[in-house]
Amino acid sequence: MEYAKVRETFPGIGCARTNAAGETTAEYWGVADRESNTPVNRETVFPACSVSKFITAICVMKLQEQGVIDIDHPVNHYLRQWKLRTPDGSESSAFVRSVLCHTAGIVDGEDAFYGLRRNDPEISLTDILEGKTAYNNRPARAEKPQGEAFEYSDAGYCVLQQLLQELLQKSFDGIARDMLFDPLGLSSTFFSTPGNMARFENRMATGYDEAGLPIPGKFPSVPDLAASGLWSTPEELRIIAGEFMKAYDGGSGFLQQKTVREMVKPAEKFPWAGLGLFIEEDETLVSRGWGENGQCILKMRCRTGEIAVVMTNRNPGVDQQASGVEWLADRGSCEGDQI
Repeated sequence: MEYAKVRETFPGIGCARTNAAGETTAEYWGVADRESNTPVNRETVFPACSVSKFITAICVMKLQEQGVIDIDHPVNHYLRQWKLRTPDGSESSAFVRSVLCHTAGIVDGEDAFYGLRRNDPEISLTDILEGKTAYNNRPARAEKPQGEAFEYSDAGYCVLQQLLQELLQKSFDGIARDMLFDPLGLSSTFFSTPGNMARFENRMATGYDEAGLPIPGKFPSVPDLAASGLWSTPEELRIIAGEFMKAYDGGSGFLQQKTVREMVKPAEKFPWAGLGLFIEEDETLVSRGWGENGQCILKMRCRTGEIAVVMTNRNPGVDQQASGVEWLADRGSCEGDQI
């Protein structure tokens, strides 16, 4: 893999890192919008796609810290307006924990969570959970016994979004802002509600599809916020990851050490699955995002404290390893314009 090849693949790239000595760097390359030739810089916000799940998991675990929920109780214990059911219609006994680590048996619809445009009719969270639209054409049900299968599920995180909204009687975006973004001083991290998209539109990186063509309307509509609706900058994602790493070592005033240690504990039978993130060798924690308008990765190395964030604005059609995004995260530099 070469820098030139990665640069040819993606119109724009943003990188932010913390090295083992605690020193931080940020680098940017390319354009946020080809048509206007707008360069990527530290103000550019990128789609974080499924890194959203890491943020959602932190919000859930903050409620655990506060004693509001117990992740080892059934998700239905906290749901009133909508219930997670099994295929025969009975209430599921799946725990919050199993939804967080994708072992609750919830299966997404075929070709789901893809292709919605900003001017399309609005789809509600309940529509998604009930499989009433082409956006997710399969009702969210606990189709397999809890803990017996790993099924990566955007619909599962829609269940968690419903849970958070019901418990706190707030919008999901408001919950994340109050619980995480504002306390950490993040001004460029948000979930893609219509209001937020209107507010940040002039800073959002235009998304490009696998063929390199701009997404109609520049950005897709993503109603499943908790699963894939996050936008941020590499530097602000690094701030979140830095606080997470501090908590891992017991040095955070924002997250408790036991909370983070619970999130990085491997799921039974699925040692790569944590709560909202994935566990790799050498105590490396990873959250990957890949959507029709971008691809990204967040890596945290528990042994050294190193953090790497790489964000882009194109769907390369191949995973992070093949596209060079993961290679770039592991290299330590993208040889761009260092800030």
